[in-house]
Amino acid sequence: MIQDFRLHGVVSEQIEYFATIAGHDISHRYFFEEGKDAQGHPRVRFFSLGSELILSAQDVTHKGNGGSFCEYMFGGDQPIEDLMRSEVLNRLIMYGGVATENRRGIEFVPQTQGAEEYSRIFFEGHAVTNYFFFVYMEKGDEFTEQQALILRHVGKRLKRSPHVGRGDDLGLVHELLAELDMPRCMLFLIRLVHKQHDAFYRLFREVYHRDRSVSDRDGERLHALASHYRINHFDQERMKIDVIYKHPDNKRIIDEYKDVLIEGERDQEISHTQRARLIRLRTLCVRNDIPIILPNILDELLLKNRAVAEVHEPTYIQECREIFEGIFLREWKPDKLITQEDLAKLLWAKRKATEGQDPTFDGILMDTVRICDELSEQEGNDGPLENFGYIVTHFDRYDATYMIINHLAFNEDAELSGDKLRSLIGHKKVFDGIDPDLFYTLFIVPILRNKYLTHFGRNKIRAVDGGLRTIERGDQSVADVLKTISEIRHQEQLYLSIYDRVTKRIHDVYTRIHSKEQREEMRKQLISELSMDMEIDTPLLDRLLNQTILNINKEIYYTDRLLPQIVHEENANLRRDFFDNSGLDRFTLEELERKYYEQHKMDGKNLVALQAG
Repeated sequence: MIQDFRLHGVVSEQIEYFATIAGHDISHRYFFEEGKDAQGHPRVRFFSLGSELILSAQDVTHKGNGGSFCEYMFGGDQPIEDLMRSEVLNRLIMYGGVATENRRGIEFVPQTQGAEEYSRIFFEGHAVTNYFFFVYMEKGDEFTEQQALILRHVGKRLKRSPHVGRGDDLGLVHELLAELDMPRCMLFLIRLVHKQHDAFYRLFREVYHRDRSVSDRDGERLHALASHYRINHFDQERMKIDVIYKHPDNKRIIDEYKDVLIEGERDQEISHTQRARLIRLRTLCVRNDIPIILPNILDELLLKNRAVAEVHEPTYIQECREIFEGIFLREWKPDKLITQEDLAKLLWAKRKATEGQDPTFDGILMDTVRICDELSEQEGNDGPLENFGYIVTHFDRYDATYMIINHLAFNEDAELSGDKLRSLIGHKKVFDGIDPDLFYTLFIVPILRNKYLTHFGRNKIRAVDGGLRTIERGDQSVADVLKTISEIRHQEQLYLSIYDRVTKRIHDVYTRIHSKEQREEMRKQLISELSMDMEIDTPLLDRLLNQTILNINKEIYYTDRLLPQIVHEENANLRRDFFDNSGLDRFTLEELERKYYEQHKMDGKNLVALQAG
């Protein structure tokens, strides 16, 4: 006996549908028909006793029970109750459902029909895929009773089922039929797909998942596809953000960031401990090439409902608002594009918002692009959108430069390719065209001041800065600069290898050898062993070994002498003084503190408090 029946069709250039009908003895039932509307466009109707769903070229018309649902997109509109439950994956709307007077539940009114245009469905729901459904029931209950029964049986499952995001219609149907537990019912499930959005989403996912970045060539492919299908900037951005979030390496860190914010939302404040964790996770975002806009979006979604003291906006946010408002207030003409001074202010606003973890800037940006798209589509006014696009090209250059430099600085495995160095040359030329010192002050100075930067990371950034200048003067070639940076990276890898080899020897032997002669004898033994195992010239080996021993001595001194005193006296000044003058990077020292607290079985909350200052 046939248990399920599936259909696939197209109703317009943009929209296709996948219908799955499942239930008891469906082979002997008539439940759909095809035809044309008054304009001759395709029209398909699915129906059962008292319920129907009609797909036309422009909209969806529904009558009877059921509703619609889709997977939540990262950063989209989402009730705070759903956002704070990690198991809730999907958005569900039941026909006729309204909030009760106390807003703690839902009740149904006898509204049995309505219509929704596709543009609204894919704007308010998922940009690519949205579902509609209804249920044939043998019992002829009132509409409100049917809806209450369906919600009670499958509402929880619909909001949590992973089949929705996977597009696994058959798995979802049989999952819901099991929850309904009505022997003679039939379930109608219709999945709508926006074909053009789907093509953009798939292409971006393909190029981003390749190496968690988008090359200039791939960026041109995406731009060409979006232009061909006339996909607006707002939909492009939310699809990109959703793809970036769903990358497994990104999702793990962003979900942890979200969990910390949820703790703060439940407590109605972000504690010092939680703030320290958030800052650390933001640092991990940078180290793992995760765009900072993802945690910024969560800040805006989860912190906006808490009561906060009224504060005046900083100057850079005020200037940012003024510049973007100017896009709409001016009568657009080619000679009224954003000025160089405007661009410099906006780029600095982006930098300050990143450093200060201020989501206001990204909020202004998203509001601006939405209004630009609305003006373009509804009024045919493309001026603001062109102005905004001019700004966004510089923001794209900023993001590309920021990611290349930070990845090189904080990731010892990172290589600087010729393409990336040439990209930096092009970006620097544009930024220097805005202001001769903009590239250096915007990217180089802040990273050299970063307390988490290692000795070798600092050398690589200085080599990049100096190399770009010598290339511009014609004193060096791209190959020359790449060779210099490669040599620093090679020394860094040698140092880390030597460090791993020497650490155990230092901790096991050196701490019990006190005379200068004994220490020198051990050093000679290490040089002999390392020379046999590693391809490295003696002067370089000697220098790296001396550097390794010196750094480990500092680590031992901090762990054995200073840290117990700091913990006992709660002496933040002593800790800060060592951090500032030891020459060791902050990640190394914080890792020593973590091991010390674990070894002595001390409270981890006190460690977080210590590291938060």
